[in-house]
Amino acid sequence: MEPPASLAAKPARGRRTWLPEFAIVPWSSKRFSAGFWIFFTAALLWDFGIGLYFFLFNLFLANHHYQENTLGLVTGALTLGNLAGSIPMSMLARRIGLRNTLVLGFVSAPILCILRTFVVWLPAQLGLAILAGAALSCWPVCFSPTLARLTTEDNRVSGFSIIFATGIGSGTLAGLVAGHVPGLLRSATRVSHLMDDLQLVLLFTCGVAMLGIVPLLMLRLGPAQCPDKRGSQFFHPFLFRFLPPFVLWSMVTGSFAPFAAVYLQQRLRMSLAHVGSVFSASELAQFAAVLLAPLLFRRFGTVAGIISTQLATGAALFILGRTHSVNGAIASYLCYMSVQYMSGPGIYCLLMNRLPDQERGAASAVQNIAGSLSNAVAAIITGDMLVRYGYASVFTGIAAMALLAASLFLVLLGPGVRQPAVLIQGAEAG
Repeated sequence: MEPPASLAAKPARGRRTWLPEFAIVPWSSKRFSAGFWIFFTAALLWDFGIGLYFFLFNLFLANHHYQENTLGLVTGALTLGNLAGSIPMSMLARRIGLRNTLVLGFVSAPILCILRTFVVWLPAQLGLAILAGAALSCWPVCFSPTLARLTTEDNRVSGFSIIFATGIGSGTLAGLVAGHVPGLLRSATRVSHLMDDLQLVLLFTCGVAMLGIVPLLMLRLGPAQCPDKRGSQFFHPFLFRFLPPFVLWSMVTGSFAPFAAVYLQQRLRMSLAHVGSVFSASELAQFAAVLLAPLLFRRFGTVAGIISTQLATGAALFILGRTHSVNGAIASYLCYMSVQYMSGPGIYCLLMNRLPDQERGAASAVQNIAGSLSNAVAAIITGDMLVRYGYASVFTGIAAMALLAASLFLVLLGPGVRQPAVLIQGAEAG
């Protein structure tokens, strides 16, 4: 039985603490069910395996004489497959259930990724990338509804923060171990002479991701909940208010990220090793910020917490554009990278809290499509604007978009601003 929210946040009787009540760590294991930690294990294996796979796969193709233009085609095909598979995957989840859909994705996606390491012919790579992208869409479509079902209104934002931080931490770990796994596998297996080191690592990563099936099979989510056709809508009315600020915010987060390495190396004249160190530091900053996000949402409420992180993101980016010293630019960049992802748990939690269970899968699919398209459009526009106007002006423009996104969240979702995060679901029926 879950403890009441008022008790869960307080220290045990007789213990003294210098922390204020809102700062007591809200993600204690006592506040989550066993199902949550089973899903956490599956997410950890999936994030690490898939993260390491995509960290190395383009390098694998480059070693097989792929150039930047063909790598772009393959990446575009993967994105296209992910977008095309989102709606069918949500419909499948309605019919066979979230867990079974995840199991299907955890089996099919790694198998397709394995095939991509054996067939390097470009037309085959494009076709397999589309199929792999469709299979991989099981995760963004089913992730939020599954986590929403395994948490309560009181601990949901903390649950999202833990899983988000796990994904960031897994990506960081994947980058660190990428250079060491080939040697370890070469010494532990006799098949390395049949394939190159990168191919061996890619097969290993697919195996790690597929291990996520084991905890998934232990997960109990109940039967598939077929929606009532008379009262259920595939495109829930709440999405009409949620998507405009979410799309604009996705354009903010997708604008600078593809060009960060170029900015650090060419604009700030950093060495490649220094750039790598800054990226590692930014990953650690994101990890810490996302874990601390529940404290912000618990103290100020979900919508107010989202708005505050968006304003902080815009401010950090504006300062970055006007900083001329390398150390100042690095500090501003680290602040920017940490606060821009703090809003993620709140945004996903907000959407899940405002929708009935049977419509969360469809909404998650629409969210995935809207976010991916927004990121792609933002990267194209930003690349052109950087050539025309330079980094300082573009940073100012992105900061203005962050301010506009925060304003839209306030105007369109603002009735819950003054309510605590645990009551946000009841703030509005439509």
